[in-house]
Amino acid sequence: MFFPSNGDRIVLTRTGRDGRTASYIGTTTEVMPFERSTTGNLWLGGWRLTGHDRATGEAKDSYFACTQSLERYDQGIRQTVRLATADDE
Repeated sequence: MFFPSNGDRIVLTRTGRDGRTASYIGTTTEVMPFERSTTGNLWLGGWRLTGHDRATGEAKDSYFACTQSLERYDQGIRQTVRLATADDE
């Protein structure tokens, strides 16, 4: 399973509980690795993505949970993440 680093250009595709799919391309910052929190028994991870919606071109600047966190805590959301290629731009 791919996990981005700070500064990676990625494509994130997410299908919500309502069945709608959105795909974003952008650069990751504020990456927090998937690991057990220092308090409690939670596993956390994610990043900030700054980019745009691939279908609409609308700007996107938002925080996303990593795929591993979603699989663990919210199986109603499906997400894939990969490095962006020149063809994605």
